[in-house]
Order: sequence, then structure tokens, then C-alpha cells
Amino acid sequence: MMQNEPPEPKKILYIDLDNTLVDFPSGIARLSEAARVKYAGHYDDAPGIFALMDPLPDALTAYRELAQHFDTFILSTAPWHNASAWHDKVRWVQEHLGIESETAAY
Repeated sequence: MMQNEPPEPKKILYIDLDNTLVDFPSGIARLSEAARVKYAGHYDDAPGIFALMDPLPDALTAYRELAQHFDTFILSTAPWHNASAWHDKVRWVQEHLGIESETAAY
């Protein structure tokens, strides 16, 4: 690379949120017994479940490391019958990876 040339753009890396960064079973474990019974087989429809989840071990460290080398994007979707999922997933990312513009997931 010549001195006046702009740096090469980073390659894009897409990372799934659920069961890649987020430990989905940790949210199930925090549901009430009544909610576990009601939403058995479709726990992702339980209101508020995505706010209850822990990060997977070392997932946040790995994400921050990858973000230094790639232009990273977190991909996720919300269950059709769980309107709280959109809000909870964004808040999860903000809480665990930061909300400021300098943070890896901004």
C-alpha cells in the first residue's frame, strides 16, 4: 500500500445473536414455572424472555475481538407472537456490548 492510499475496507461479518452471543437456555431457566408450562415448545414466545438471558461464556470477548478485524453486524429476528423481543434484544446488546458510538456493536 502506498502512503497516500486509503486503508482497505474491513470485510463484513454477520453474527447471529441467539445461541451465538446469547445463552437462550439461561432465559428459559429464569421463566416462572407457569410461563415454562404455558410456552413449552415455543419459549421464544414468552414475553420478556430475551431480557432474562446471559451472554454465552467468552462470547462478548470474542465479538469485541472480531470487531477489531471485521465490520461486524449482529443479526436476529423476533418471534411473530412476542412483540417484547425486539425491545429486549436491542437492550441486551446495549447492556452487554455498549450503547455509545465507540462500542463494537454500535
